[in-house]
Formats: sequence, structure tokens, C-alpha cells
Amino acid sequence: MRIGRSLPITAKEAAAKSASSTAKRGKTPTLTEELIVGAALDIIRAEGLDALSMRRLSRELGRSAMAPYWYVNDKRELLDLVARKLLSEVTLPEPDSAPWEARLRAVVTGIDDRLHDHPGIAGVLLERMRSTDRRLMNGMIEILLSAGFQGPEVFLSYAMIHTYLFGRYQVVELDDPEPGDGGLDDKLATLVPHLAGLRGRDFFNYGVDTIIEGLRARLAAKPPKSRRR
Repeated sequence: MRIGRSLPITAKEAAAKSASSTAKRGKTPTLTEELIVGAALDIIRAEGLDALSMRRLSRELGRSAMAPYWYVNDKRELLDLVARKLLSEVTLPEPDSAPWEARLRAVVTGIDDRLHDHPGIAGVLLERMRSTDRRLMNGMIEILLSAGFQGPEVFLSYAMIHTYLFGRYQVVELDDPEPGDGGLDDKLATLVPHLAGLRGRDFFNYGVDTIIEGLRARLAAKPPKSRRR
């Protein structure tokens, strides 16, 4: 335990603290966009996106059912604010800060961290990234251009990264097969025990490593004059 460092508080605790202080001054407690988005994120982290509703949000904030509607019109607008907040937390590395491989990995990992910590949010982030908030998409395209990809290669490379990043959260997770499952092929049965030593991050890192190695191999196959560092 670190001494002297306060633990982070949830949006619900922040709202309660704000309500208490304003009540002491005889004023009606007010909400802010920051508190509303924070409460929505608390719900998603703890219970998943499906649990988020305007009524559930009001309970999390400790307010009346209608209180959030003074700040957001509906759940769609709320999700747009949530997506904007999460995407804004992903940093784009400076062009000269590291090789293109490291910069690309940093952006992909930053997005994946938000997807992992907020179950069910992938579709919402995907929609915002390709419609109203293209900062990260443009950033990854700039990284690919700086690496030496040109024309259609840029879009093909980005599409592959995008599909991997969001597609892995659209796949329905299946129960791991049991080692003694008689329905398994003999070769598969001998491999099943290795699953015990693998974690979710192992699959993610292997996928990103493979993508970057594949991109690097394509660049190496290009004529020297068309490559960039």
C-alpha cells in the first residue's frame, strides 16, 4: 500500500460529496457533464454496457429519474459523450518519439485498454471513430504513411488493424474444452492443456506482434526507394 496517495473515487462518491457540500450552503445540488459521464463509465466497468440506462444512471448518481435529462437528451447522446471521453484518453505519440512499430503498438494498446475495461463498448467506440471522432484513425494512418505505405496499402493496412482491434470483442467467447473431452480430435486434445497457461493479454500481444511483423515484411519487400523510416 502506498502511503500518502489517496484512492480514486467513483462518480457516485463525487456526486454525493458535491451534494453534501452544496446542501450545507443551502443550494440545490447540481450535476455536471463530467459527473454524468463518470457515473456512466462506472456502471459500464462494473456491469457492462447493457446495464446502462437513464434510470440506472440516475440511481448511480443518487438523483431523481429525470435529473440526467437536463444534461443529455437520451441514452444515445449519453453514449456519445462516453465514447468521446474514452477516445480522448488515448494518446497519439509524437512522430519523432519512436519507430513506427512502437507508435502503432502504443495507439492500438491504448484503444484496447478502453475496450477491455468497458465491456460492450466496442460498437459505440467504432461508430464514433469512423464518423465524428477521427483523431485516432487519422493518427494511425499517419503512422502507416511514415512507415512507407502508400496509396491503397494504407487503407488495407488500417482496415486489417481496425478489424483485429474491434473484431476480437465481437466474437462470442466459448467455454474452454476439457482435456478429457472425447469429442476432440487427437491433435487438438494434446494441445488443450497449453490453454491453462495463456491469458487474454497473451492472445492480444500475439495478434499485434503478428500484424506488425506482417506489415514490416511487406515494407521489406518494397523497392528501397519507396521505403521510409
